[in-house]
Amino acid sequence: MLRTCVLCCALAGVAGLTVGCTGSKDTKPTTGKDESLKTYKTQLGAFDKHVEELKAKAEKATGEEKTKLEAKWKESAAKRDAARKKLEELEKAAADKWDVLEKEAATAFDEAKKAVKE
Repeated sequence: MLRTCVLCCALAGVAGLTVGCTGSKDTKPTTGKDESLKTYKTQLGAFDKHVEELKAKAEKATGEEKTKLEAKWKESAAKRDAARKKLEELEKAAADKWDVLEKEAATAFDEAKKAVKE
């Protein structure tokens, strides 16, 4: 009788753990994380394109205009590189640090966007 009771309790515990470990709660943050990463990668591609366009304009320009464009190109490239670095950190981030790193990445991407658009 005692063995039967112990076995039933053990099976109930295993069943409870199995059901508890497959909740849908874990899948939602991953989806949001994946969407955020995809959005940042798309923005980074656009930044790359704008930086290359600035570089081409700077190479063709002459005089004072060339100096201004080169400065803008270097600033834009630096901001883009900072955004890329934040994206890499975000991709490797653990779940407990995701929120903090995402805010930092958002700030870096906003700065890069401003530098490229100016």
